[in-house]
Formats: sequence, structure tokens, C-alpha cells
Amino acid sequence: MLQRTHVVLSLLLGVLLMVSAATGLVLSSSTLVEHLQTAPAAGENVADVAARIAGQVQGIERIERAPSGELRVTLSTTNENNTVVVDPLSGSVISPYQPSALLAWTRNLHRELLLGDSGRWFSGLAALAMLILVVTGAWLLARRLGGWSHLLRPIPASSGLIHWHMVVARWTLPALAILALSGLYLAAISQGWINDGQDASPAYPEASYSAPAAELNSLAALLNLDLQDLRELEFPSDPDANFYTVRTAAGEGFVNASTGQWISYQQHGFATRLYENIYELHTGAHSPLWTLILSGSSLAVLFLSGFGLLSWARRKRLAGARPDNTPADQAQIILLVGSQGGATWSYARQLQEQLQSQGLRVHCASMSQLQPHYRQASQLLLLTSTYGDGQAPDSAKAFLGRLQRSELNPTLQVAVLGFGDSQFQHFCGYAEQVEQCLQQKGLATLLPLQRIDRNALGELNQWAQRLGQKLGVALHFTAHASCETSQQLQLLSRELYGEGSELPAAVLRFAVSPTSNSRFAPGDLLAIRPGTDLPPRFYSIASGDEDGVLEICVRKQPEGVCSSLLHRLQVGECIEGVIQAHPEFRPTAGQNPLILVGAGTGLAPLIGFVRKNAHQRPLHLYWGGRSAQSDFLYETQLNEYLADGRLSQLGLAFSQAAKPMYVQDRLLQDADKLVALLQQGAQVLVCGSRDMAAGVRNALEPLLQQLGLNIDQLRQQGRYREDVY
Repeated sequence: MLQRTHVVLSLLLGVLLMVSAATGLVLSSSTLVEHLQTAPAAGENVADVAARIAGQVQGIERIERAPSGELRVTLSTTNENNTVVVDPLSGSVISPYQPSALLAWTRNLHRELLLGDSGRWFSGLAALAMLILVVTGAWLLARRLGGWSHLLRPIPASSGLIHWHMVVARWTLPALAILALSGLYLAAISQGWINDGQDASPAYPEASYSAPAAELNSLAALLNLDLQDLRELEFPSDPDANFYTVRTAAGEGFVNASTGQWISYQQHGFATRLYENIYELHTGAHSPLWTLILSGSSLAVLFLSGFGLLSWARRKRLAGARPDNTPADQAQIILLVGSQGGATWSYARQLQEQLQSQGLRVHCASMSQLQPHYRQASQLLLLTSTYGDGQAPDSAKAFLGRLQRSELNPTLQVAVLGFGDSQFQHFCGYAEQVEQCLQQKGLATLLPLQRIDRNALGELNQWAQRLGQKLGVALHFTAHASCETSQQLQLLSRELYGEGSELPAAVLRFAVSPTSNSRFAPGDLLAIRPGTDLPPRFYSIASGDEDGVLEICVRKQPEGVCSSLLHRLQVGECIEGVIQAHPEFRPTAGQNPLILVGAGTGLAPLIGFVRKNAHQRPLHLYWGGRSAQSDFLYETQLNEYLADGRLSQLGLAFSQAAKPMYVQDRLLQDADKLVALLQQGAQVLVCGSRDMAAGVRNALEPLLQQLGLNIDQLRQQGRYREDVY
């Protein structure tokens, strides 16, 4: 219910919120600029400053101090522009005061939407909407992270809009709540629902004070008033009214121009003080730091609203009806999708297109559109992600209820493909619920539940291969489309290992165009498509964009089209590639030890992490290769990093040595050391083949058991990450 409220409210009032945020950003930025442009006048009192100004400027009617500290003097002249800005330290005129017409228009748009007093209703509605979105958003974020106690813990790294929506929302929730509550209060003030205390005034002097006025800088009341507390000083308006009207941050009153004593003074009551404080919270008028925070919060609202709408539109586009979608009662295969961010729909569309290209009739829909029965279907395929603490994603909310009421044919063969993130506590939790309910329904199993960790392409294609064998067709997935575009990469150098062997490896370094604005780091991926009809191949990047080169390590496979293409590439030649961020495979920040484990060309991202270890964080690298004589990748560099402290330890294993050893065997040799490192909070990063990764897990499990831990717990803590192929 809260999630639906969050989404619907965002859609209905998203534009209004963005208008409020954009105008708020302009207003807070202008306030910040005023603060920066105004010279500080700390320690000055009102009497001395007013005397300086009176000595330089004639015909003063009023001195006003703006929240930024700027002093404005209104003159008793008939000129249209009768206000000037003065220097509090010298009293001289700086310039005429010319308020910005654009800022006045923006302020009107922010407060009233250019509709007059009736527009304040909409501003109040925007504030109420923001408050509801803050409350529901905080609840949804806590649920997704596993509970309120996890709200301040690091958000597991992942790619996509949803991740950044969570990160930005989490850090700006307090400021957004303050903006929403203060906006609601000010809207209520404007409608007269709450008293702001402005009608409370000091007693007006009844007697006439005819004694000659004393010098301004001798008036005790003004001498004791700090300039920073002044709001307005109004000079005597006629000879019979021989007193100054003073308005301060704490109250207002009248000062005898002859004696310098207060004639009367009214301190602000609770209502006025409350109004002043809340107005300050909403505008940041008197605090540059808070103004900066408000500007950032306004930017956050624009980001959250804009990208929230974009994410919703993308999900609707991916889930939209397609002309080639076979009607449900005529389809051989039913393909149902449970998706939160859109990636699952992308894979479902790939699967549908490939099955239809083989002549199969496929109906694709959201899981919430499950029908009571399907007349001609033989297979039911379900692709679903998991939301938050094991809940259903948006497009599968109604699935389990519909399944219980359905009359599906028991001979209908089902297969569930679950998408999730192993760093979260309930990895593929909803897919497990679906699998269990299907079994309770008595439906036949086509394939057992397959869990996909962070859209791992290798795991996806293993499932696709098994499904294809069952259906008698060839299937494969390509990576979920990203907003990245391909770019041309020119080969600068190539370093060959094992030349003449069946499986040589090459370190390739490419030039990246300085105009491409490419951003990448070790662990990110380079996607290269060897042909228009072939899926891309992904290679881990060993360098960062600040290095000026893009480096990968490629082993030539006997019948590998892409690896052969790269090995044939000569210096100076170019190839097209797409850089894809892979934040899931990065060391966490901090100084906890790192344990890097790799085999073969899986060393590429790991050596990149070592290179960037300028602060000499404890870093232990375990790597396995074939032969120390011909296959020792990066040997010279690794020895350099051991010498300069970037690498704490290097553990090697070679499968073709006199005593053959694999990297998991090398880990067991250092079991005691690894237990100590894990006890210190070490993070483990593994890169290489799937078989190697399985061997590493088998080697580490008994070591973790000594600490009362296991691999799954380390994954949930973000301390165990794999990049396997």
C-alpha cells in the first residue's frame, strides 16, 4: 500500500514538486550568493554603524539589514530608486539597490505559482506531498535494506537508477523532511490557520519628546545592540516624533532620540519566535551552510522526481503491449515477468523474441496478469526479481493470490528464474516463494529454480542453455541494455604471454579518446561484439580512466571468435567497444584488509586494485596460473608492488609446476593467516572461472566456520564478491 502511495503520488504531483524544487534551488542559490558577496561586520553595534552612515548619507528614512548581512538605506526622496546599499564599516554608498525582477518572479512562482493567494494552496499541496513521499520513502528504504536498524548501514553497491535513488534519498531524507514540514507550516500561516504573532506590537509613544536629539553613537540602547541582531532601524519621521523605531531578531520597540533609552519594547512571543525559526529553516536566510544544504536538497528533489518518473516510464515501456505478443489463449509458452526496475523485462523480451524466431507462440505479460487457465500452453516460464525484504516486485503484487485461485492444468511445466543481489539478506526470496507455491499447486517442473546474482550473464546463459535443451531450441542472453554508447578504441601496446602455446594470453592497452568523457575503474567491463549476429563478450578492465589507457587481459580460446579477433589486433588498429560500469565488483572503502583471489586472466581487475592501493591498505593477492616460465602474467609489476608496499603478500600457484597446485590449494596453505585476516574484517574479491570460484568457496567455508560465519553472511555484509565467467 505504501509503495503504491509513493508511486502514485510521485506521478500525480511530480511536476508540481519539480517546479517547487527548481524555484527553491534558484532562491537558495541567490541567498547563498548574497552571503558570499557581503563583507562580514562582526563586533559592530548599531549606534556606531548608523552614525557612520548618517555622516555619509543625507535624508535617511530607514536602515534595513538583510538576512545576508547587506545594509540597505531608504532615503526620503521623491526619486523612483530611493534605496542604496552601504558599507557598514565606512558608511559610504556602495551602489543603488536594484532587486532582481527575475528573483521576484521566481519567488512568486515558488509561493503562489503566479496565481495569487489561491496559488498558495498548491504550494501547501506540494509540501504535503513531499512529506508523504519522505515518510513512505523512508519506510520503503528501510524495508529494502532489511529493517530500520539497517537504515544507516552502507547500501550494497549496484548499478542502475534504483541504486542511486536509494543513495540520494537516504542522505537527504532529514533535510527533505524539514523542508516539507516547514513548507506546510508556512502555507498554513498564509491561509491564516496559524497565528504568526506579527500582530503583537510595543506600546506606541503617546508623549511628545521635544528635547534635542543626541548623537547617534551616544544612544545607549543602540550601543548595546549588536548589528547582527538588527532587522530595521527607522529614523524619526517628523520633529514631534523624536524617537527611533527599532526591530530586532528578538523583538521591537522605540528608543528616545535624546536620552538613548528604550521608551517601550515588546519581546517576540512564542508564535513569532516559532515563525522566525521555521522561516529560517525553510529559507536558510541567515546561515550560508544551511543555505548550501537546502540547495543540495532541492537538487535531490529534482533528481529523485525526474529519475523516478524516468524509471517508471521505462518500466511501462518495457512492460507495454507488443504487436507480436500471442494472445494468452493461443500461446504455447506463457512468459510472466515480475520486475521492479525494468531489467527483468529486458531479459524477458530477449527470451520471447528468440522463442518466437524459432516458430513458437509466446505470450508475455506481468505476473500480476496470471490467467485462471491457459488452453494451449505447455510451458509456464516465470522471470522475477525480489523487492526489499523478500517482497514481490511491482509487476507481481497480485501473482500469489491469483495463483491460489487459478485452475492451471497440472501438466503445465513451469520454470522459475529469480533475479536478485546476494549482498541483500533475502537473496531471490520472492522467487523462492513462487517456486514453493507452484510446487504446492502440483504443477510439473520443467527446470528447478535458478537464482541469478546481479544479472550475471554467465548464470543467465547456463539457464538459457538448459531451457533450450528442454525446448529443442538455441537460446542465449545478452547484457541488459545500458545508456552507454560504443566508442572506438585504438590499440597502443600488446604484451604476449605463452606465445606458441595453445592458450596464449595478451595484455592489451587501448587509447581512449579524451573527448569521449569515458569514466571507468578497475573491475568495470569492456563489452566487445565480434559480429553483428553474435552476443558481446565481456572483459574486466585493469586500469582507470585517469591512467589514460584502457587495459584488458585476454586468453585466446581454441574456437573463440572474440578472443581470436583481439589476439590478431595489431598496434595502431582500432576496435569498437562499450564500457560498462560494474560497481558490484569493487573494494569497499576503508583500511580493512583485502584478500584478492584470481586465476588466469582474472588477474586483470585484481592488479588494477593493487595499483590503486596508494595508501598501502593491507592487500593479499592469491593467483593461479599454468606455468611460471611462460604464463606468469604481470610478473614484473607484481614484484614492484611488493617492493613499494602496495601489495602486502603474493601467494602463487601453478598447475603445470613440478608440484601442481591450484589457487584454492594455496589458500589452504595460508589457512591460519586467512582466518586472522577475516577476523579483522577483511573483504574477499574473487575473479576467474566458475569452477575456480567454486573451489575457492569450498576452501574458505571451513575457515569461516571457525569464526561462526559462512559465505552467504559475508555476501550480505558486502565482504565477499565474485566476478566469474
